[in-house]
Amino acid sequence: MRPVIKKQRIALFTPQGFLDGNSATGLITMQDMEVTKSSGVHMVLVSMKKVVFFNKNGVTILLDILTKLQKEMKATIGFCDYNRKQYEAFFNLFEGEIPFSLFKTLEIAMLFAGGRDSKGESEENVLIYNEDSTQRSMQAIEIYDRGYNPVVVQKRDDFNQKAQDREKFVEVIDITYLGFMGSRIAAKTRGNCVIYYLKGFLDGSVTEQFDVMYHRNCLKVGFQLFMFDATRVSSLNIHAANFFSRLSTAGAEYGALIAIVGLDMDKTPKAFVEELEDAGIMFFESETDFFADEIVKSMTGGGAAVKKERNRLTKPVVARLPVFVDAAMDTLQMMTNMIAVKEDMKIQPLVTAGKDLMASSVAFYGDIEGMVTLIMPKKLVQRSCMLLVGEESDDEEVLGDALSELVNIVAGKSKTMLQEADVNINITLPRSYTSIDDLTATLEGLQGVQVNFSFDQYPFTFYLSP
Repeated sequence: MRPVIKKQRIALFTPQGFLDGNSATGLITMQDMEVTKSSGVHMVLVSMKKVVFFNKNGVTILLDILTKLQKEMKATIGFCDYNRKQYEAFFNLFEGEIPFSLFKTLEIAMLFAGGRDSKGESEENVLIYNEDSTQRSMQAIEIYDRGYNPVVVQKRDDFNQKAQDREKFVEVIDITYLGFMGSRIAAKTRGNCVIYYLKGFLDGSVTEQFDVMYHRNCLKVGFQLFMFDATRVSSLNIHAANFFSRLSTAGAEYGALIAIVGLDMDKTPKAFVEELEDAGIMFFESETDFFADEIVKSMTGGGAAVKKERNRLTKPVVARLPVFVDAAMDTLQMMTNMIAVKEDMKIQPLVTAGKDLMASSVAFYGDIEGMVTLIMPKKLVQRSCMLLVGEESDDEEVLGDALSELVNIVAGKSKTMLQEADVNINITLPRSYTSIDDLTATLEGLQGVQVNFSFDQYPFTFYLSP
């Protein structure tokens, strides 16, 4: 099937009927691939408009071909023209780990590909909603970068209400997913607490399902509170109990607290509960009770992490410094509409300057590992994150969350750029600091690469540490 080239930006394949292991095999031939590569497009998409049935085998076969095109062309790959049921089916088939992009319509895809014709209006608004805050932020930045004014809403009800005034927007973006952010780990943060979600019967397999390396890197970033939501857990056996006990013991050297919330105590052997309590694990009936606990509240500011396993930066990491710096500065300059001036670069312990500083860190691991921290005054956070928040805000919690999304976006862009050089990394959840004392405690005793910039009168520091 030859692709249809849309405005020299998108190569579009439109299969019909069934998309399964049999029909997908010959859908895109070698000749079709050569035509696509010679077109020089920015995106290669498969339209679902005429597909009546698809399964994972069919999608995987197409994905193998699209991935080859992606590597050779540096193009975005994915699917478009689907309904909500099909959108949800993609996530179910791939269990949330979607390595491609999804655009509700070809018109929406054209926005991201830079192929939409401007109407010549002074302000072309694009309404954006996604349940995932990182997706909202990424989509807003990409749309803004293409000359549109993103109107980001945080809640579905607000989106539905604004969408009724359709004439106010050149496009309304919903059930769309940008897949180049990489893998998604089943965890989220609330403030400076990492929340993991458990379900079913917990046995020895929890060890395989839980990403221990990811958890360790969350500790390295400075997270100290870890809540396991067990409201959907039926019960657990001795193997799962031993796992949590070991996890708590290992986290003790970082000053970490682990809590299990919502576990049905009537179905849990008392001996297991006592063993876990002896290991320092706390139990709560609900998430509300957890965050209301005085010990938990005393730890929400975070603190220092033990550094005994954190070594100096390696040469391979330092060699990739320009990738991380470029990703950070390109994003910030675009979001603030200001030009950054490089002041100096040194290998040293973190040295901060300025008042009312805020910061956010994210760790990465894989072929190389380390931690990226962005530090800037609150005023610059307000200016750079207004796009993500959707409005001006003076609320430190709101700004902290937006700054975390910003560093997450920088890490995601860096990951994509490194993948193009065959360097593979995973990233942790971001951790925000409204107190620079907490950040300096976390980085105490470490030598990193500090790059200082200025945005007009605002100082900005990029710090890469082990």
